[in-house]
Amino acid sequence: MHSANYISTIDRYHEQSRSIRELVESIITGIGEPRLLAEPSAVQSVTEKLIDLYPFVDLVYLLDEKGVQIAEYGADETGHVNRTMGRGKGVDRSQRPYYKFVKETDYVHLTEPYLSSASRDLCISATLRIEHEGRIGYLVIDIDLEAMISFLLGDTMRRRVEPVFRALYGLFAAAMLLVAGVLFYSSMSELVHALMEPGWAAELRLKPFEVIVVLTLAMAIFDLAKTVFEEEVLMEKDVHRHSTVRRTMTRFVAAILVAILIEGLLTMFKVSMGYSEQGLTATLMIFAAAALLVALGLYVYLGALAERALLGNNGRARRRNTIRDRN
Repeated sequence: MHSANYISTIDRYHEQSRSIRELVESIITGIGEPRLLAEPSAVQSVTEKLIDLYPFVDLVYLLDEKGVQIAEYGADETGHVNRTMGRGKGVDRSQRPYYKFVKETDYVHLTEPYLSSASRDLCISATLRIEHEGRIGYLVIDIDLEAMISFLLGDTMRRRVEPVFRALYGLFAAAMLLVAGVLFYSSMSELVHALMEPGWAAELRLKPFEVIVVLTLAMAIFDLAKTVFEEEVLMEKDVHRHSTVRRTMTRFVAAILVAILIEGLLTMFKVSMGYSEQGLTATLMIFAAAALLVALGLYVYLGALAERALLGNNGRARRRNTIRDRN
């Protein structure tokens, strides 16, 4: 099973922090009715309606004035929440940041991202103070941060079918590894045959080059299969960032580049030893490899410049949002 890319999720949170805050504030103020203090059992029904509208909501629960949970929490029933922890009623949460800091303000308090002890996922918590007939309580909702960002980016459907894509990429990588294994076996067979039955001296001189070509091709295919398996199956890939696409493209083109250079050099050696008349072809292959290398360098450089400019704009936007929120 792949590991979650928490750094990418946190970066996305900071980029979209203002939109996230506005949405969370509208959600919690919309359900923060004083009657919940009089009917704590209503939390579960409120949660069910809330999850239908916002599938990224994990938990909803109430705290009393001292920070003790006064009702079993309403939870996402899809399996994201750890059921072995119970329903939480009577748990003292007075030391949690979402309780300690909300007492200092009358507005909705939103925590920074943290790992939830209930869902084991990266989440944020929002807290709202509510009052009913002299009683004071605090309404808290826990939100799956990754699911919320996918919701805001319109990426929910892609994430649902992503396991199918990972399985297919795994099959493609396995098939390429088999091809690399067949090529490796073929080259080793040729090498053993040349050692056991050397034959003519001219053929013996050419055999190592043929083996090198096949081995290089096997290595290039193996590296490509390894890249596909790492990038598409093992790692959590952020498709919204150009750097991940650029990294995959760089490794793919580099593998092809090595294969072209080896083939060009082999043809050049054959020409120099008088075994081939394809000197023009070898020269064109070397120039093609050089042009491909220059194009790859230009692609990497321009891609890095574009992403740096984008990150700079996002950073300035985050600073403006922070200053606006403080004011």
